[in-house]
Amino acid sequence: MTKRLLTSIALLLGSLCANATVQFMTVEQKSGAKYSFLLTENPVVTYKGGELVVNGSASTSYALDGVKNYHFTETDQTGVVTTGADMLRITTDENTVHVENAPAGAKVALVNAGGATVAVATADQNGTATISLPTAKGVYVLTVGMQSFKLIRK
Repeated sequence: MTKRLLTSIALLLGSLCANATVQFMTVEQKSGAKYSFLLTENPVVTYKGGELVVNGSASTSYALDGVKNYHFTETDQTGVVTTGADMLRITTDENTVHVENAPAGAKVALVNAGGATVAVATADQNGTATISLPTAKGVYVLTVGMQSFKLIRK
């Protein structure tokens, strides 16, 4: 499986060189959900324990299971019609999680793996919210309105 993945990545990187307009890597899940990652952010793609792992930076990582395929495209294939300025953006540092472009008044919550709520905030009229990260290592779920994201504190 690893050899197949590496071959696919090599072929796809070759197609990137041939077509400079490719801007996104889109992952399609068996459930039909699609996730697009902007290539200018230089995501690192690996395969671990049955999951496709996309690392966007030192502080963001997405582990996707049930992946049907992934490919490179010129446009965002998630089916969400937005401009870059309107997309939900989540950034982290050592102490906080900062959310931008959330719906005004959206609840932002951080829950630990045991189900206990660690922090809660409400997005302001500009769609921003900041919550403090716990110091304990572990897996957390960040919920912004109706969307959820897995955070791992190492």
